[in-house]
Amino acid sequence: MNKIWLIIICFSLIYGLITGRGDELSNVILNIPKESFNLLITMITAACFWSGMMKVMEEVGIVDFIAKKIRPLFKLIMPNLKDEKALNYVSMNIAANIFGLGYAATPSGLKAVKRMQELNEGDKTEATDEMVTFLVLNTAGVTLIPTSVMAIRAGLGSVNPADMLIFPIIATLMSCVAGLIADAIFRRRHYAKHH
Repeated sequence: MNKIWLIIICFSLIYGLITGRGDELSNVILNIPKESFNLLITMITAACFWSGMMKVMEEVGIVDFIAKKIRPLFKLIMPNLKDEKALNYVSMNIAANIFGLGYAATPSGLKAVKRMQELNEGDKTEATDEMVTFLVLNTAGVTLIPTSVMAIRAGLGSVNPADMLIFPIIATLMSCVAGLIADAIFRRRHYAKHH
C-alpha cells in the first residue's frame, strides 16, 4: 500500500510540474499541515462533545432504553447466545454505534467479545458464530447519526454538515442487511461441509 501511495504522490508532483502548476502545488503542500491541524481539532472536539452526549444519554437511561428495545433482535440474529451479560454488552455496543459513536462503543464491544470467549466451549482459538455475527454487525452496523462524518464535513467548511444524513442511514442499513445475509450463507455452507 505504501508503494501505491508513493507512486500516486510522485505522479501527482511530476504532473503538476509538467503542466506548469508549480505555484499551486507549493501552496497546497504548504497548506496541508494547517488544514490537517484544523481537521484534527474539529475531530477531537466532536469526539469530546459526542462522548459527553453519550455519557449524558447513558446516565439518563436513553442508551439502556435503546439497548433493551433492540435486544430481542439479537436473540433472533444470535439464537445461541443466551447469556444476559453478553447480550447486554452487545446491545450497548450496537446502541452506541447507532449514534455513530464508535469510540464510545469500543469498551462494550471488547467486553462482549471477552464474555463470548468465556462462554466458548469449543476451540478457544476459533471465533464462535455469535462472535462472527457480532463482528459483521459492528463493521456494517446501522448508524443513524454519523458524528465522525459530520465533524469532517464541518472541519472542511460545509455550511450544513448534517444535510446528507439520509444517505449514510440508507448505506449502513443496506450494508448491515447484506452482511447478515452473507453471514447466514457462509454459516450454512460451513455446517453443510463439516456435518
